[in-house]
Amino acid sequence: MGKIVVEKISCEHYGECVRISNGEKEVVATLERGPYIVRCAYVGEKNMFFEDFENKYTNDVTNSPFKGNTWRVVGGHRLWLSPERHPRTYYPDDYAVECEIKENGVILTAPEQEWTNMQYTTEIEMTEDGDVKIKHTVTNTGAWAVKVAPWTVSVMQTGGLAVIPQNVCDTGFFPNKWVNFWQYTPMNDERIYLGEKFVTLSQDCDCDRAAKIGVLNEHGYMIYFVNGCAFVKKFGFVRGAEYPDNGCNCESYTCDGYTEMECLSPFVTIDAGDVAVHEEEWSLVRADEVSACDEAALSAAVAKIAE
Repeated sequence: MGKIVVEKISCEHYGECVRISNGEKEVVATLERGPYIVRCAYVGEKNMFFEDFENKYTNDVTNSPFKGNTWRVVGGHRLWLSPERHPRTYYPDDYAVECEIKENGVILTAPEQEWTNMQYTTEIEMTEDGDVKIKHTVTNTGAWAVKVAPWTVSVMQTGGLAVIPQNVCDTGFFPNKWVNFWQYTPMNDERIYLGEKFVTLSQDCDCDRAAKIGVLNEHGYMIYFVNGCAFVKKFGFVRGAEYPDNGCNCESYTCDGYTEMECLSPFVTIDAGDVAVHEEEWSLVRADEVSACDEAALSAAVAKIAE
């Protein structure tokens, strides 16, 4: 570990980017589109994020008010707003962003979105030990108040396992945990494990059917195991707040190519000219692969990483 270096670089698939590294770990964000944080990894090693170099995963927005016709997954980490709506959610973010380099990070500001009247800013800061702090800001540039929830999506590498802790709060005679299944997700999907302490979602390249689940996660973290590492994503939890999707602050989606680690802030009404903020922290650590349904192994692994 050493001094944090922030530098602009050129990437084959993205053009100009910005790289932040402590010499052991690094993150890379795009400057010609997005912004997307397209790489999070140990220096010189496999990316924890999925990257869609072939443009396999897209969404058609041809008949929308947008200037672009296609929204692309691209990969990596991005900011969205909930509730999900088509075409509003799928605004083509193919435009260059402003980059302000700071001592240990950057502030990336996307242009104002026409028609949606929203503007996104992503602030990235790396600590000396390689942890990453993310601050997303949404500004309402329109004339009316809008009720939304900041929503981040981290698109994770093929072949991994998403792990979400189960709630343990004492609610007396009332339920303290629930799992929401999206309409295309069978409750007996073989990639989903509902355990005593954890919910897990496995990525399977041989299954071309998508699946998505969501929970209210009071612990404020979720983990993705892949390639001998664990990506730990920590976020806030506000007890009693109104969360989207029947009360979810933590969701995970998988398909044949990747798994998404998604977290949501509570709903907030953003007045004209005001902002909403979503913050999270990332850690990257060495970790062995763990079985999706081995509660003892999961507990031991998580105890070393997140708790």
